[in-house]
Amino acid sequence: MVDRTPRNPRVLTIVIAMLFVLFAISGGVATFYTDLLWFEDLGQQGVFWTTLLSQWGVGLAFGLIFFVIMYVNLRIARAMAPRAVLSSTDEVGFRYEMAIQQIRDVIEQFFGWVLLGASAITAIMSGAAMSGRWADFQLWLNQVPFGMTDPQFGKDLAFYFFTIPAYRAVADWLTSALLLTLVLTAVVHVLTGAIRPWARLKGFDPHVKAHLSVLAGLIVVVRAFIYWLDIYDLNFSPRGQVLGASFTDVHAQLPALQILIVIALLSGIALIANIRFRGWRLPAIAFGVWVAASIVIGGVYPALVQQFRVAPNEVAAEAPYIERNIKMTRAAFGLDEIEVRAFPAEESLVASDIAANADTIDNVRLWDPAIVAQSYQQLQGIRPYYEFDDVDIDRYQIDGASRQVLVSVREMNVGQLAEQAQTWVNQHLVYTHGYGVVVSPVNKVTGQGLPDFIVKDIPPSGSGTLEVTQPGIYFGEQTNNYVIAATDLKEFDYPMGDQNATTSYDGASGVAMGGLVTRVAFALRFSAPQMLFSSYITPDSKALFRRSLTERLGALAPWLALDGDPYPTIIDGRVIWIVDGYTTSSRFPYSQPVYGDLNYMRNSVKVTVDAYDGTTTLYAFDESDPLLTTWRAVFPDLVKPGSKMPEAVRAHLRYPEDLFRVQAEVYKTYHMQDPQVFYNKEDQWALPGATADGTGTAMDPFYVLMQLPDESTEDFMMMMPFTPRNKDNMIGWMAAKSNPGDYGRRVVYTFPKQKLVLGPEQVSARVNQDPVISQQLTLWNQRGSGVLFGNQLVIPIDTSIVYIQPLYLQAEKTAMPQLTRVIVAYGDKVAMEVDLTSALTAVFGNETVVSDDGTTGGATPPAIGDDAGLAQELYMKAIGAQKSGDWAAYGRYIKQLGEVLDRLAGVVSEPATTTP
Repeated sequence: MVDRTPRNPRVLTIVIAMLFVLFAISGGVATFYTDLLWFEDLGQQGVFWTTLLSQWGVGLAFGLIFFVIMYVNLRIARAMAPRAVLSSTDEVGFRYEMAIQQIRDVIEQFFGWVLLGASAITAIMSGAAMSGRWADFQLWLNQVPFGMTDPQFGKDLAFYFFTIPAYRAVADWLTSALLLTLVLTAVVHVLTGAIRPWARLKGFDPHVKAHLSVLAGLIVVVRAFIYWLDIYDLNFSPRGQVLGASFTDVHAQLPALQILIVIALLSGIALIANIRFRGWRLPAIAFGVWVAASIVIGGVYPALVQQFRVAPNEVAAEAPYIERNIKMTRAAFGLDEIEVRAFPAEESLVASDIAANADTIDNVRLWDPAIVAQSYQQLQGIRPYYEFDDVDIDRYQIDGASRQVLVSVREMNVGQLAEQAQTWVNQHLVYTHGYGVVVSPVNKVTGQGLPDFIVKDIPPSGSGTLEVTQPGIYFGEQTNNYVIAATDLKEFDYPMGDQNATTSYDGASGVAMGGLVTRVAFALRFSAPQMLFSSYITPDSKALFRRSLTERLGALAPWLALDGDPYPTIIDGRVIWIVDGYTTSSRFPYSQPVYGDLNYMRNSVKVTVDAYDGTTTLYAFDESDPLLTTWRAVFPDLVKPGSKMPEAVRAHLRYPEDLFRVQAEVYKTYHMQDPQVFYNKEDQWALPGATADGTGTAMDPFYVLMQLPDESTEDFMMMMPFTPRNKDNMIGWMAAKSNPGDYGRRVVYTFPKQKLVLGPEQVSARVNQDPVISQQLTLWNQRGSGVLFGNQLVIPIDTSIVYIQPLYLQAEKTAMPQLTRVIVAYGDKVAMEVDLTSALTAVFGNETVVSDDGTTGGATPPAIGDDAGLAQELYMKAIGAQKSGDWAAYGRYIKQLGEVLDRLAGVVSEPATTTP
């Protein structure tokens, strides 16, 4: 008979355990290896190794120190075990002693291993926790001075940004390490019988008392160090009217902390000195004094000063500290560089003034990016799997002039493939990329009221500066899945009639699949065993992952905060994404935080990402920022000097929206620089639409291409109007320039306080209350269509403000908005017409009106120069008016069409365009 009993079950158990461990760690090893390959592909392996070695270095250093503190003290406690333990005569004590003895008997044979294991496990946990603080220590080691000091202690701001966070990390870690060591040491003393709680006063051996006293004394000394750090953190105190050390903090809390430092040090010395005295009276007295002082001096006294010294005289007491807060907040957000100009806000514009500002009018944005995205999807989506995630605003040189345009990228969404087509091969090897961009002028409309595309279709049709020679979109805002490109299987490129055009990726970037090891690593990382068995994948195939902009930059430079609106540009025939990166902090003394704890922000980095091959370049844009300079010292090869930025990229830089929003949010309060005015909030502003209870929605800032008052050239800029707090009239507006020569220059125009200028909310109310307009809106809403209002634009012209707002109609069943009307409001006049030219004419008269292409003419549609083209345009407008039920406009267009047709037929009649 054959013996089937396993001969060595222990070997089998070990093998199974090893396989389990290997399987458990294989995912981490695969991620580590493929991450290294990814950073090497970007040429940034230095970032990978610096981050990794910093994490491991900090973790190992603190873990080792923790282990030494813990293990040495546990071994000392073990060595203090009494040779014999006296039995208790008390019944309760006897039972307790017997229970401890049973535990001692169980662990006695491997007590040393228990101490070693406990020390090792807690050290690993402590080191792992501290490894996450590696950035604090790198910044501390590489810090550069700000060249600016805080107004209370005169310390360079680098002390608050870099030194205090590192010191506090060490203090917090040391407190927890000593506290845990004290607890576990006491447990060991109890287990060895050196501490016998049942023996009352005889329960502590003198050596044990000395041991625990020293540990407790060290904890109290560390607490004194934390008090010292708390002194400098008074610069972030929220006690007063504003953030920063207030009157109470400086005159009560600061002395209290200084006294507490002395008391804590004396208490710590008393605990350590207690090794020479019997009992616990001395440390008990010291501890009691410390606790009482913490309550009375640290809490009660400052509260009394605040209540009886500051509150009755708050304006006078807090004025110097409010002044500090104003100065530091304006510096932290760059508001001290804003130029303030008076704006008369007159109502004297006439038609000739409109004609004189032809460039501004010709670039008025009639298409709202949020609304036109639906039309882009309907008209240029081509296939269900193509999506336009976002529509962005930029400017290009078109026909020799700078023109504002809308740009969007056609990205691939494999989730929209037919269900049966959503195979692993299709999702990761075939449908690998989007295709092309779509561009339309902000003010051009077809006869059907739709965007007039100048770059469209597949392949894209652009020319000149808008020509796209490499339309493949492998990297974008929504490219969230990994793909394997350059395989033996051709990739889908774009639809072409009944067939599909195919391609094979030939970009420089991408991690080569290489041999079996790399394949296995990627298969483990993405849980895709297909990678191991697919015959399409070759050693030269490339894995493209981290393809979305946020994920890519989040892995490469996690210390950067990214703007929420990356935008595509067409540069030298390629689609290049531009992303704004911010250095932010909550450590700027006396600076008032917004949106949580943000109290410092700089647009320090501009990032470009090639949409085809993912080439990623970071440029130092604000090289004076000390926070950026410090990070560049940590990662020397990551951020290129700003001088290396190509001029073609620089020409498309925009003042970033998120930074502008933050600055506008802060400026609405911090334009007040007089402490008393600030304290009373006499002149506090608000953003249009925002309400005090937070229920309203603030108006979005918007880009315009225009010429500022008293300036000679037009500029691409971002604007935001302001209103008084709890009022709807307009009080001023802010503009931030984007053109290379004046990039970042900000101007605030303030209106006369004695003059009432209608604000955006009031203009909207007037539009809705206009009997003609409201009747037409009601009619449209009853015909199976929905009325959509676009962004309300506040356009400064000379010394006046003109409001312009587009209006769209959208069918209930089809999300394809059509530009149907344009509303113009100025002074006490409001007009809604079929186009901007007609609306301006209705408000300002017939003398001269600027056309969509920049030429001027009468109140009737502008002369196009080609009567045949004009006839076609008038016909399409008539059809559009007929569909929308606007019979007055329909009759006007038909009459004008008849006049053009008469001219074409050689019949002399009244011309379609007249000049008064």
